Amino acid sequence: MRNALTTIFITILITSFSFGQGIEFFHGTWDEALAKAKAEDKIIFVDAFTTWCGPCKNMAANTFPNPEVGKVFNQHFISMKIDMEKEMGLEFKRTYPVSAYPTLFFIDYDKEVVMKVVGAKNPADLISIGESVIAKFDKSSKYEDVYNSGDRSYQLVYDYVAALNKSGKPSVKIANDYLATQTDLSTPENLKFILEAASQVDCHSFELLERYKSQIEKITSREMVEEKIRTASTNTVKRAIEFESMELITLAFEAMNKHIPSEAEFFLSKSEIQYALALNDYSQVNEMVANHVKKYIKNDASALHQLALDLHKYAPDDIACRELAIELAAKAAKDQDPKYISTYALLVHQAGKKNEAVQILEQAILKYKEDEANKDLQSLKALKTKIENS
Repeated sequence: MRNALTTIFITILITSFSFGQGIEFFHGTWDEALAKAKAEDKIIFVDAFTTWCGPCKNMAANTFPNPEVGKVFNQHFISMKIDMEKEMGLEFKRTYPVSAYPTLFFIDYDKEVVMKVVGAKNPADLISIGESVIAKFDKSSKYEDVYNSGDRSYQLVYDYVAALNKSGKPSVKIANDYLATQTDLSTPENLKFILEAASQVDCHSFELLERYKSQIEKITSREMVEEKIRTASTNTVKRAIEFESMELITLAFEAMNKHIPSEAEFFLSKSEIQYALALNDYSQVNEMVANHVKKYIKNDASALHQLALDLHKYAPDDIACRELAIELAAKAAKDQDPKYISTYALLVHQAGKKNEAVQILEQAILKYKEDEANKDLQSLKALKTKIENS
């Protein structure tokens, strides 16, 4: 029970302190936001606030600037802040009533409310809400109904496959059925379809992507093709973990080595570590991580920090993995980034070394001296207090 509680504790606290870049808010009109959301296939997140609302100010100061919140929301949402007492807000309220502040809306580009939440949220809670909205935002069912009614037009099937891929659902059969009806795969439309359909390395669409790669690059870009190869390879690693198949890891590596050789060895090393951790095969993890760090990461604080978090995520209760995560976090913390120091302290605390965790934070706090207004200092002090009171 203690390990479970401390795992929850570290997960929440890592996302609860304001270091770095948070949500990047869109400053256009509502119609422009709808158009942007449709073009990027995203949901619009609206912070419906007023200038006199205390909880609204709290979110603006402590939740929206959080980098982990920014990481989720900048990738998946078009975010807007709308003052409900100004012209845009008064117009917005005619369609989307607001009775308390803040009210947080998640609205799709068809103007439908996906979720509505009332009240201020801390970073961890807002991330959780955002992730539930992402999981709920699935347009594939809309296309599925039309598809099952007999529509096999290019645009419908393309949109259906794209929606399936976005939601993480299988799209291979739909793509294969469409491609089987095509007599000329080299048309611009079909080349675009092949690029979208190549969702994993072990599918027919990926074979076609390899065959028509140069032509697809001409109508899109080399960067788009390479990003699709990375995504397909990563998806194949997820399937390898799901089906406990090292053969799929090998296929993903071979695809990377063929098309993006400069990244292939790093990709394989990272994938093998993820595979071992996901399957609870910790016997060689220390050696694998040591080799990965020595060969690829070295003194890269960001990569060391992420690897420490991965170890914590997959193996929070394994003593050897926990100690390795602490070691990596300690190396990352030498960079003096407050976020890395916080992770280091949290991992040490999870290992049952409360006093040592407090000392780590005390040493970090000292460097700020009299700068009491510094947000990093305030976050480190707040974390120290939470650990002391835990």
